[in-house]
Amino acid sequence: MTAREPPQVAALLARLDAGGVRHVVSGSVAAMLHGVALEPGDLDVVPATDADNLARLADVLRALDARPRGPFGDWTRGDDGEWRWTARPTIDADLDAWAPDPADSATYDHLFRTALGDLDVVPWLTGTYDELAPRATTREVDGTSVRVASIGELLARLTVPRRAKDADRVDALRALQREGRGGDPAS
Repeated sequence: MTAREPPQVAALLARLDAGGVRHVVSGSVAAMLHGVALEPGDLDVVPATDADNLARLADVLRALDARPRGPFGDWTRGDDGEWRWTARPTIDADLDAWAPDPADSATYDHLFRTALGDLDVVPWLTGTYDELAPRATTREVDGTSVRVASIGELLARLTVPRRAKDADRVDALRALQREGRGGDPAS
């Protein structure tokens, strides 16, 4: 495994936009775009899961020389309600052979190493496109119009159950929400 590569956020978003990929930005980049001071480790995107959109996403991933970081595995929900990744034995040849199936959004659910840094495609874990898009806000990132998960949606995913590493991010997002930022209905 190679070391994680921070995303070139503007360049990745421009590529997704140029490829016609409908998506909502979530995770640390969404928090950053709302005004939280942080350095994201990857760019999380929630794509629309219709076959045409996933085929466009596959084209962008190929153009970016994307390769799953691996290992492959499955998401399972624990008794506490938290989702956990259970890895399966994976060798480099498995990662090299990865191929997306536009008829199956689960084949896209990976953290990818790309020519522009790490890209995490999360079709449903942080909410689906159809759940996030109605409350998403629009931000401009170096000339690219980007849909960003609302602060309320980010908080819903960061606080139940709450991870210790997210405490500062939650506090910063709540402060922004109190200021009336983030596109939530109350703002």
